[in-house]
Amino acid sequence: MSHQSYLFSPVTRLSGLMSVEVLVEERRIVEANASSTMFRGFEWIMGDRQAADAVYMTQRVCGICSLAHGATASYLLDELYDNELTENAQILRNIMYAADFLQNHIRHFYLFSLPDFVVMPDRPPFHGQNLMDARLNPEDNRRLAGNYFEAVKFAQRSHEILALFGGKAPHQHSFVHGGVSVAPTADKINRAQALIHDIGEFVKGTLIPDTELISRVYGDYYRIGIAPARYLSFGLFKFGSKNERILWRNGVLADGRLTLPQTERIHEDISHAWFETAGSQEPQQKELKPNPSKPGAYTWIKSVRYAGLPFQVGPLARMIINGRYSGGSSTMDRICARSLETLLLTELVQEWLKKLTPGPPPIRQKNRAIKTEVTATTDAMRGALLHSARIVDDKVVWYNIITPTVWNFSPKDAHGQRGPAENALVGTEIPTSDLLFTILGRIIRSFDPCMPCAAHVLDCRGNVEAKMVL
Repeated sequence: MSHQSYLFSPVTRLSGLMSVEVLVEERRIVEANASSTMFRGFEWIMGDRQAADAVYMTQRVCGICSLAHGATASYLLDELYDNELTENAQILRNIMYAADFLQNHIRHFYLFSLPDFVVMPDRPPFHGQNLMDARLNPEDNRRLAGNYFEAVKFAQRSHEILALFGGKAPHQHSFVHGGVSVAPTADKINRAQALIHDIGEFVKGTLIPDTELISRVYGDYYRIGIAPARYLSFGLFKFGSKNERILWRNGVLADGRLTLPQTERIHEDISHAWFETAGSQEPQQKELKPNPSKPGAYTWIKSVRYAGLPFQVGPLARMIINGRYSGGSSTMDRICARSLETLLLTELVQEWLKKLTPGPPPIRQKNRAIKTEVTATTDAMRGALLHSARIVDDKVVWYNIITPTVWNFSPKDAHGQRGPAENALVGTEIPTSDLLFTILGRIIRSFDPCMPCAAHVLDCRGNVEAKMVL
C-alpha cells in the first residue's frame, strides 16, 4: 500500500514555532506527529528565585496570554501565604482576566483563523496566500476581510481594559498575590465601561455573525478534525476570600460522566519528548535534561495524561462542561465554542464593572508562608493551566507548569496514545494533494496552539547549551 510523508513546517498564524508531519495513505492521514521546536525552560528560570517573582517571571512564558500565568502564580501565592481576598479584589481580578481572554479570542478568530476561510487582499501580510478552498461569495468575502482589520482595534481595546487596571499590557503588574495593587478609580471604571460596550457590540454584531457564516459555508468541518470526546477544565473566574468559589465550573468529562479534577491523577510522560532522565518516565522537573537528539523523540512538549488518558482542553471543553454548548468535538465546534465564549465574556465584564466599587487598591498581602508545596489551577484562554512549586525560605527550589497546549498537543506517550490534536488529524481525508496544507491548517489552528515558552541558547552547530535566557 503506497504512502507518503508530508512535513508542514513552519505552521504559520499561531503563537510560537510548530511543525507537523503526517503520513498519508490512499488520501487519508494515518499518522501525525505534532512538534514544538521551541524549548520550554521557565521551570529552570524560576529556580532559586523569590516565590513572589513567579507572578512576573512566568508571564514571560507568552505575550498573547501572559495574565493567565500571572493569575495562576497569584493563586499559588495566595495559598502559600494564606491570603484573604476582598470581593472588590476578586471582581477586579476577573475583569482584568476576562479582558485578556477577549483580546486573545478576537485575535484568534480574525488574525489566525479567518485567512483559512477568506481570500485576503493581495498585500502584506497576505502576499502569496495559498487558500485552495475559498467558498464565500465575493460580497461576503469582502466584508469578512474588512472585519479582519476592524478586529485589531477591538483586540487593542480589550488590552486597554487590562492596562487600565494592570499598569500595562501584556505582562501586567498589578494582579498579584493578595489582590490588585492598582486603585479602581471612578474614571478608570467609566473608561472600561465605554470600552467593553464597544467590544460587546463588535462581538455581538460582527464576530458572532461572521462565525455563523463560516460555520454554514464550511459546514463539513463539523465532521473534520474530530478528537475523542474527553474534556477537562480547571474552572474559571475565582471568587471568595480563599479563591474557593469558581464561576465556571471545573470538571473532567469522559464517557458521558462528569467528575471533579484531581491533580494527583495528572501525570507527565517524556517518551517522545526531547528530554531524558535516569529515573522514571514521569520525572520531577529538576531531574530532566534536554536532549534534542534523543531517538524516537520529536518535540519539546511532554505528554500529559489524566488517569492515563489524553484530554482535550479549551473553550470547547469549558462550554460543554458548563452546559453552554452541546455540539461535537470537531474543527468547527472548537471555533464556534470559542466565539460563544467571547460573547459570554463581554456580558460578564459589563456586569462586573457595575459591581466594582471605586476605592483604594484592594490588596491585603501576608508575608509568612504556611506551606512548602503548593499547586494552583485555573483555565487559561486555551484551556487548563497548572502551576506547582516547592518553596523553602521563600525561595523556589522546584517549579512546574503544565499549559493548555501541553494537553492539546501532547506527543505520543509510552503506550503510543496520541494527544488530542494528533488524534484530530489522524483519519482525515485529503481529497486532493493541493488541499493538504489548507485542511491541516484549519484543524491545527482550531486548537489555538501557543508554543512560546522560553528561549534556549544554541551554538552554531545546533548543540544545546546549558545557559537559558529570557
